[in-house]
Amino acid sequence: MMVPYRFLNIVNGLIKSSNEAAMKDVVYELVDDDEKVGGFKIYLIVESTAWNKAIRIYNSDHVDSGLDYCEVKAGDSTGKPATSDPKYKVDSERINWPKNDDPVRLCFMKPGAFGVWTTVYDINIPKEDRTKFGGKALYIYWSNDGTKLFSEPANRLKKGKLY
Repeated sequence: MMVPYRFLNIVNGLIKSSNEAAMKDVVYELVDDDEKVGGFKIYLIVESTAWNKAIRIYNSDHVDSGLDYCEVKAGDSTGKPATSDPKYKVDSERINWPKNDDPVRLCFMKPGAFGVWTTVYDINIPKEDRTKFGGKALYIYWSNDGTKLFSEPANRLKKGKLY
């Protein structure tokens, strides 16, 4: 059963998950950036040898235009190698807030049995939390199962070293 979680605990730019078991290999950072107000930029960074991982972004504006979602996806067969270190793969997307009051939903997905994509975690960003993201970038670092590579801050590349 999927339980939506919200970004409520932002401390020094680090977002703490309320579901540590499901997201033990993920580190989030919300940092100041030159992004314009009205949305935010999302980056997914993984190890280049990792199984593919994706974050699907559901936004009512996408549905209105005929699309169910947009996504960022990176892993062994997708994403772009980081310019400063090819052991990382990255994908990014600008997310604009919907024109109505609907939340933006982030679904963390990875392939399960027989390659079927499975949602392992999801987060809703309601309208009242939008101000926390203005002019910021959300970096999501997703390690291979159990490696904890991104637990070390030195391994968390930012925009200037990704592209």
